[in-house]
Amino acid sequence: MTRAAALPDVLTAEAILASARALAPAIAERSAEFEALRRLPTELVAELRAAGFFRMGRSRARSGPQMTLPQHLEVIEVLAEADPSVAWCVKIGTDSGIIAELLPPAASARLLPDPDGITAGQFTAGRGRLQQMAGGYVLSGRFPFGSGITHADVVMSGAMLFDEDGTPVIGPGGVPESRLAFCRADELVIEDTWHTHGLRGSGSTHYRAEEVFIPEDQALRIDESLFEGRDTLYSSGFNWVTTMAAVPLGTARRALDEAKALIAERMGGIPPQPMGKLPHVQEAIAEAETRYGAARAFLYSAANDFWAELEQGTPAVDTKGRLALANVNAFRMAADVTRQLFDLIGANVIFEGSPLERLARDALTLNQHMIIARPALASYGAMMLGQKHPSPLY
Repeated sequence: MTRAAALPDVLTAEAILASARALAPAIAERSAEFEALRRLPTELVAELRAAGFFRMGRSRARSGPQMTLPQHLEVIEVLAEADPSVAWCVKIGTDSGIIAELLPPAASARLLPDPDGITAGQFTAGRGRLQQMAGGYVLSGRFPFGSGITHADVVMSGAMLFDEDGTPVIGPGGVPESRLAFCRADELVIEDTWHTHGLRGSGSTHYRAEEVFIPEDQALRIDESLFEGRDTLYSSGFNWVTTMAAVPLGTARRALDEAKALIAERMGGIPPQPMGKLPHVQEAIAEAETRYGAARAFLYSAANDFWAELEQGTPAVDTKGRLALANVNAFRMAADVTRQLFDLIGANVIFEGSPLERLARDALTLNQHMIIARPALASYGAMMLGQKHPSPLY
């Protein structure tokens, strides 16, 4: 695989973006391999580490470039054009830098001493049980969607909190308490369950915690106080959540390019003529390019506005709402556009090995994420009406 250009002594956002562009062609050529393996190959993970992708969220004090949200989006988008599974794993892994800042210093140094360390897992609390004991907790549970866990150093798992007697801990307002528990990946049991419709190379498999001891300082309570008084990148959970929107953007862009390449070499109609001369083909491409361009502009406009307000303090609720809606729109656009292009090209792309067939599956799989589901959309609409989101991540 072609290596990225040697990184400078001081790693910058520009250098990381250049590495993404340099590695993208070779990554794109290996998509079938990633699908068959159902995870990222070990040597590719080493390439991604060396390129600096997993340190994008690291602070300057921790040997990182401390990139802005829009800069994160751009790098992940470039990688998604090459392969959505690779980009998804980079999105998950680059959260390491944010996590390293949010964890207490001793836990951060213990778990994530390497600036290129990788985290994986998921933060939905309903799957795990975290029972209090002397000095910490015991974590048990079976967790789905452990994206990137097959190459991770550290895993995060959301879990409900129980006291030493096994009684659920109830917080203010009668809401059950939960924590985000962190442990080494080798303390968990990884299951081989990732047999999916799309995003097959991401290795987002199930994993189990079988009474894993979690020290007190490796269990985060996610509340608003966690983000207070921090530098911009670490002062809002939105910087943790929204980078995923770049993956469907890159997926749709690649699908458009693949479709146009096929159109350029095919004949259609009666009598046969170049496919690109057919009015319905021209119209379909016009519609797809418009939807993609509008979604991309919405996302970057919302991200830039959010970041500008975050640098000054707390963004307005409707500014956050627009960013959340731009996230949803990117996912839905990619699913619609890839399906439209799949239908446009027709039977030629139904066979395995067709990039457009794979991209359509990837986009549909991405579109199943809980953050963009209809119940979540109602919360984002409420934000546009001035109502705070119930999650402290927002």
